[in-house]
Amino acid sequence: MTAIDELSGRRILFLNWRDLTNPAAGGAEAYAEQIARRLAAAGCRLTLFTSAHEDAPPYDWMDQYLVVRRGGRFGVYAAAARHLRRHGHHYDAVVDFQNGIPFFAPWWAPAGTPVLCVVHHVHQDQFNMYFRWPLNVIGRLLEGRASRRAYRDCPLIAVSPSTRAEMRRQLRLRGPVYIVPNGIDPPVPGRGSRAEVPAIAVVTRLVPHKQLHLLVQAVPALLERWPDLQVDIAGDGPGRAALDAEVRRLGLEETVRLPGRVPEQAKSDLLSRAWLTVAPSLAEGWGLTVLEANAAGTPALAYDVPGLRDSVRDKVTGWLVPPGQELASPLIAALEEVSDPERQQAMADECQRWARHFSWDSTTDRLARVVLSELGRRGQPRPSRRGTADLTTIASWPPGQLDGDVERRLRKAVRVTDLISRSEQGLSILLTGCDEVEAAAVLRMVPIVPARLRLATTAEVLGGISMDGTQ
Repeated sequence: MTAIDELSGRRILFLNWRDLTNPAAGGAEAYAEQIARRLAAAGCRLTLFTSAHEDAPPYDWMDQYLVVRRGGRFGVYAAAARHLRRHGHHYDAVVDFQNGIPFFAPWWAPAGTPVLCVVHHVHQDQFNMYFRWPLNVIGRLLEGRASRRAYRDCPLIAVSPSTRAEMRRQLRLRGPVYIVPNGIDPPVPGRGSRAEVPAIAVVTRLVPHKQLHLLVQAVPALLERWPDLQVDIAGDGPGRAALDAEVRRLGLEETVRLPGRVPEQAKSDLLSRAWLTVAPSLAEGWGLTVLEANAAGTPALAYDVPGLRDSVRDKVTGWLVPPGQELASPLIAALEEVSDPERQQAMADECQRWARHFSWDSTTDRLARVVLSELGRRGQPRPSRRGTADLTTIASWPPGQLDGDVERRLRKAVRVTDLISRSEQGLSILLTGCDEVEAAAVLRMVPIVPARLRLATTAEVLGGISMDGTQ
């Protein structure tokens, strides 16, 4: 039985700022609802509490889970608090999805109810972009000092190791942080082949922190080298009008197209034709658009910032550029590199190989494991966790070394949040929250010591890369 199946019959509340029917929905909403629909399909009794928006009913059934909409852009937080105070006893666990400002569920949920907080990325540097004083200051306080108090006894989930690092550095959160990366949908095959002329495609929500004006401003320099360059920036959002104005100011209407929000097939067509995608964001939690491009065999050029430094494997599936650097020079170098057909195909193969490590089924399984772990701790007189070390250790055994009885003892020795995999190279396990010494102590009840015990790389933490380093 999988971790997802073990949650069948459990009553779980998701708190998320928006739902996917909201016109402003983005990657955070996809993350919450992709997980929600899989848990519901497995028999979990799941409720998604979110903000109301125009023309949306207060209650809705979406893929076997209940959506409850209350409050507006900011009123949803007070509405969620009231819901937890009145109905919190109906739920076995609460998952609080933080989008800059969390719901502070531990203050409102009944005592003893497990609360998990999911953090996509840290917004401390972005509040000034979206709010004026005093809202920008209040936002930083709520995400920082107030969150530290509310979630000091709760497990936290980050979508990438670099997001976890920012949670430690900027928010000074000290509790255990589990990594549950984004998944991606199975790619829709693109119609047509790679473009004959240089092409750049970006498909994302158009918001200020994406900084796509920097891409537009680099286009005149690219046209000097490639006068037939094509650039498509698809998506919608509050930053679209300013981006359109920048295109017109630079006289790039024939080169840069802004088709708005596009359906899945059109998105796949754009990414499959492109030579590369570009992500000049100030920060990201992960970089879902990068992986979607990778699934189409398209590499990414991105700033070396939290989230993107994990989703982009520098010089393997794309290129990382120092934040703040102008984009023209690195874009010219990247386009020159992939203008060679052999190099373009080699990078396309690496991109698709990397993207295959991520799926919403795997994401749901990893989050379900954290929920199960916390449900198992409920009621213990002095509950304990292995630790809060931001390390993962890989233990591995070659084929045939562990018989069935020893493997069963191994599975009893580890936590539900540890990941066990078997391949042609043997059996391996990712032990979270510990270094090699702690891992050895955990495995002391297994009579056969691992053939290898080492710290996991970032790629292995995210994608579960096999123990011999292959993908």
